[in-house]
Amino acid sequence: MPWTAAAPLWTAGLILAVAPLAASKGTHLWDPWLARLGAGGATWFAVMLLARRIGSPLPLVAGFSGMCILAVEAFPRGWVLSAAAVAAATSYGLLGMVMTRPAAGLRSLREAALAMVFGLAGAVAVTGYDVGVRPYRVRMVVLALTLTAALVLAWRLGQGLRSLGRRGTACIVGAVVVLVATVGYVQAIRHWGPEQVLGTLTGTNGTIRDWLGASPRPIEALVGFPAVVWGVAVRNRRRQGWWMSAFGSLAAAGVATSLAQRSVALREVAESTGYGFVIGCALGLVLVGLDRLLTGLDRRSRVAGGADTERPEPARVASLV
Repeated sequence: MPWTAAAPLWTAGLILAVAPLAASKGTHLWDPWLARLGAGGATWFAVMLLARRIGSPLPLVAGFSGMCILAVEAFPRGWVLSAAAVAAATSYGLLGMVMTRPAAGLRSLREAALAMVFGLAGAVAVTGYDVGVRPYRVRMVVLALTLTAALVLAWRLGQGLRSLGRRGTACIVGAVVVLVATVGYVQAIRHWGPEQVLGTLTGTNGTIRDWLGASPRPIEALVGFPAVVWGVAVRNRRRQGWWMSAFGSLAAAGVATSLAQRSVALREVAESTGYGFVIGCALGLVLVGLDRLLTGLDRRSRVAGGADTERPEPARVASLV
């Protein structure tokens, strides 16, 4: 597929999909069916690019996904639109993983910015379906689906668990434990926590909002964006970085669900995403520094072209397998 020619059509789909978002702010642009068509087109292009990167059969994927998009347009029921929105957010989340390339130093921040751009595009596509959803539930479903698919891709692209090593395995297991514990703790507090704890958390969140104007979303700031930066830096030297990049998919997927709650102001969403990006990138650079320190790469090994030698990957829009 000539991706340079597809880019304007992709952009046009995202522009059409923005209509429901504008309508929620009091501006009518065009009819909802046209917005759904744009969101469907933007989702289709995302699926096609994802299929291209992971080596899936493009004709089969194009035909099947195209029929699904037409079904969404022909039967715009609530559950159909919700499923399409989840599929769009998940696809863009995975693009935030597979579209990155190995990068060292501050160049890794460019890859994190690219993941954020895909997440923002996914957020526009999700709003284009114009369906009322439960934001927290949709967010958890999208993050779970994205991480599961990303780990499967990491297994394939990273050549299985043998590329991890002991420290890599410990890092991945630790990341899963922290992620599950964080989500489980928040859920427990939301449903069964004492009023005093809930009041403390609400007060802390309010204080952060007063200081910054918005509070960063923890999963993107503490897991997603740091994993993007760390992953592309490790991939610059060895395949093990794909396992870190799998957790980086949570950055784009999280951003893609940021507009699901229509009552949240656009300014707050933008600030929350921006703060999460800055905090995540800073934490990611710290992780890269610690990783290199623990790896023990000295100047002699770099001159000898050892583990610090750059590992090539296919071009950004080429197949990875």
